[in-house]
Amino acid sequence: MRYSPNCIYSLALHSDAEADLDHIYEEDEDAGSDIAVFLEEAKNNQETLDNLTRKGYVQYGEWPFSVDEWEEAKRSRYNLWRVRLLWLDGAASKYRIIYAFHTVEYRYYILGIVNRNFNYDLQHERSKQILAACDALNIPRY
Repeated sequence: MRYSPNCIYSLALHSDAEADLDHIYEEDEDAGSDIAVFLEEAKNNQETLDNLTRKGYVQYGEWPFSVDEWEEAKRSRYNLWRVRLLWLDGAASKYRIIYAFHTVEYRYYILGIVNRNFNYDLQHERSKQILAACDALNIPRY
């Protein structure tokens, strides 16, 4: 019996997330560098990408991180997630990476890098911006 090969996932940084990362670099270059390194490592590691939609997943090792769904967005049928980088200390530990998974393209879109105190309420202006990016990218809903 023949099996199809595993899907090849990719990662793309939305312009809003690029702007967030630029702002973080301006505030704290080390924090910005740590986040950029994680994104580059994830982009080049299929195992990491495979795990970015596993609710409650925690990866240990050199680049530990945890994954969770954005529950309120899920109730509105958006496929949105967040990563918390566990190895970061100090200023960098206060950020979360918000992303969506495009199920047709097998691509993760990084849509924002927000403060850990981010208001996940869908009526919040930043939330609306993230949802609008999802819609503009035609990311399929649940």
